[in-house]
Amino acid sequence: MASLMLVGCATPSRTPPPRSDEQTHAAEWQGRISVQVQGDAPSSMSASFLLRGDAKNGQLNLYSSLGTTLGALQWTPQWVQLSDGGKHQYFNSLAELTEKATGAALPIDALFGWLQGNDAQATGWQADLSAVPQGALTARRTSPAPEVTLRIKLDP
Repeated sequence: MASLMLVGCATPSRTPPPRSDEQTHAAEWQGRISVQVQGDAPSSMSASFLLRGDAKNGQLNLYSSLGTTLGALQWTPQWVQLSDGGKHQYFNSLAELTEKATGAALPIDALFGWLQGNDAQATGWQADLSAVPQGALTARRTSPAPEVTLRIKLDP
């Protein structure tokens, strides 16, 4: 988790991972993501990211400010995986995977909708979509505790 807490403004160019034929036609977003978790043991994570696919088949790559891959999250209906420095960890759900990578279980289904400007519902989460046309998204989870704030700033 400590390696994911790197913060930086400048992001060097990086070569994205190869895409399958299916991914070639899938949606793609990149920019900066931050996740802040309140509570007894507050934590925060900030990274550059590249998100591809959809809630059923997708990939989320997290990068440090120097362009180093911090983690590659991948999911299909058959498996959910985190690749980190050559190690592969498998999870039972996207919620478990995103909690391991970011410190909080993120609503991936809703996230894809939010990024497209749709008011997708996720239990306990409320998204502010007012700045999505300008490439910014903020969402807060108030229930269950602890409170979580997700911020995304898309590259132009």
